[in-house]
Amino acid sequence: MRASRFVSTVALSMCVVAMGGCAEGAGGNDAGESRPVPRSTRAQDDLLKSAESALVRRCLTERKVALPPAQRGSANRTGTGSGTAQDQGAARQRQFPYGIDDPAWAAEHGFGSAAATGGGPDRGDGARDAPQAQPTQQAQPTQQAQQQAGQAPASKRQAAERQQRLADALFGIGRRELSTRTATGLVVTANSDGCLAEAQRVLYGDQARWFRAEVAVNNLEAAAHHRVTRDAAYRAALARWARCVAPVQKAEDPGELRNAWQRRARDLEPRQATGLQRRYAVAEARCVRSTDLAGTGARLEKRHAADVRAEYADLVADHRRMRERGLRHAVRHGL
Repeated sequence: MRASRFVSTVALSMCVVAMGGCAEGAGGNDAGESRPVPRSTRAQDDLLKSAESALVRRCLTERKVALPPAQRGSANRTGTGSGTAQDQGAARQRQFPYGIDDPAWAAEHGFGSAAATGGGPDRGDGARDAPQAQPTQQAQPTQQAQQQAGQAPASKRQAAERQQRLADALFGIGRRELSTRTATGLVVTANSDGCLAEAQRVLYGDQARWFRAEVAVNNLEAAAHHRVTRDAAYRAALARWARCVAPVQKAEDPGELRNAWQRRARDLEPRQATGLQRRYAVAEARCVRSTDLAGTGARLEKRHAADVRAEYADLVADHRRMRERGLRHAVRHGL
């Protein structure tokens, strides 16, 4: 498998804007002294994203590549709007990595965010979607898309060309020089000649080392989850869950239960489909609770997470050292 980046104007805008800001900060106080490195992990993450954003924008300017207008509405949407709507969204997106274990929640929300996709982080079947690999490869346009582009108005063709130039400048072109494999077997590749790579080189000192360490660290949680679902203790709990839910719907795991609902829902009216979804979700939750499937998964994950971190200790330590370097560079140069 290879991670891919699909190029769109919004995605490219948000790639830079969502890194943590658009402008380069002064970074110093009235005496000209550098501000201290933030102490909290979240603040450090924000600083690194802001620094990457500033360096990427500087690189694009030097290459005479223009960014699209910032999607301010999208960028500022977080933290605004109705609190009730936010609470409802958070409730529907609640994650249950080893099956829904809250019957009351299931009765209200069904499968939640997993219902629309047939899975996701909370599918509960032990097969989370692709690990958090750093997407690096641009999707190549199909022949049909190219033909359509040739028939499009000049303004659309020009916009597509500008978008492609931006993608090339951001992520690089040609053969992807960097490659690494995650603990779950996903192969991730990247170019080393784009502005994102250049920003990482400036911040962390060695972009290739940062790439390997970042991909590894971002996939530790997925690796632990992957091991849990192959653990004999978890498989035994899952077998008990399957027997429990069988009177409602035969399924080997919660992911298969969602798939069964989707197949049946195609021939139902929306209200009937919603009712069936909630029925299945409640059955899942009651059986998860009675068999302790989620509790078993959570306990095993702690053990496997420790094992994974121990196996990748060198990369984790390398990642920490490069983060510290990046933070120092960011405050020293007012990024």
